[in-house]
Amino acid sequence: MTSTKDFETFLNANPNAAFHDWLRESAEPYWTKATAHRFTEELAEGTLDPQICARYLVQDYAFVDSFVSLLGYAVAYAPSMPQKRPFAGFLAAVTSEENDYFLRSFQALEVPESEWRSPQLAPVTAKLLSVLQDSGRSGSYPLVLATLLAAEWSYLTWGLACGDRRPQEFWMAEWIDLHAVPEFERFVTWLRDETSRVGTTAPPEVQQQMCRTFCHMMELEERFFDHAYEPEAGC
Repeated sequence: MTSTKDFETFLNANPNAAFHDWLRESAEPYWTKATAHRFTEELAEGTLDPQICARYLVQDYAFVDSFVSLLGYAVAYAPSMPQKRPFAGFLAAVTSEENDYFLRSFQALEVPESEWRSPQLAPVTAKLLSVLQDSGRSGSYPLVLATLLAAEWSYLTWGLACGDRRPQEFWMAEWIDLHAVPEFERFVTWLRDETSRVGTTAPPEVQQQMCRTFCHMMELEERFFDHAYEPEAGC
């Protein structure tokens, strides 16, 4: 498939494609760089430096707070109960099992509480939070879908790419599991289908807005992994 500037042209060239295919193709090369990153490969192989993992998790935990708020907006903006229910279920999982994983990992990696409770945000983290907050406050269900899809579909992609590889350390193995379990895959599949359902019939200007947001998110996702390898960033 060939990436194009608008969905209609893309669909004419790829009649069997879906709206989410256009989003992914438009986000290259950031999509591939983020979903096949050095970080995720080292994570799967169990060779990820603990300090790098700690630096990443501290920033990601800061991301989660705004992400949870965005899920709340998704519940509010979803047009009916069948759309609200998957978001509500995923929101419950993030605020329970995933939150517990973070707290146990910080303890195992000896991250001081002051660092994960009040972290110094990296520039890329601040930009990600800004995108989440802007999408949430936009009042736009399509924009919220595009933002969430970029974050969750990319993580499912690298999670599944890990295959059966699981390091001995739980703070690496469980991070893979959280993004490769069937429950998460079902949610992301539904989210992808819902984004395509909404995006396919959206006005061209809304489609373009969704595409710009998705692409910007993927650019930031790659940079977010890159940041973990920057020693000057601190823990």
